[in-house]
Amino acid sequence: MADTDRRTRVDAARADDAPEWEVFHRESPADPLRHVGSVTAASSDVAHEQASTLFPDASTLWLTRSDRVARFSDRDLGAEYDATDMTADDGGVES
Repeated sequence: MADTDRRTRVDAARADDAPEWEVFHRESPADPLRHVGSVTAASSDVAHEQASTLFPDASTLWLTRSDRVARFSDRDLGAEYDATDMTADDGGVES
């Protein structure tokens, strides 16, 4: 479990000038909605097309622009990546 006292807000964009979209999906109506990643696309329609290709089994896809999401992390995202910090349990996904 992450130490919430160490988390800081991340305001820097992860992509260049193209909008980035956070992708949430569920495989069946009974499943919880889960964040599964992000795509870079100029519009929500193109982002949906990309997400549908990546997650063809999803029954539900939600997309939101990344700049409309508050991101917090306990990692220094500007520091050199240290693969020893990633565990199989967290899959390297930001929290």
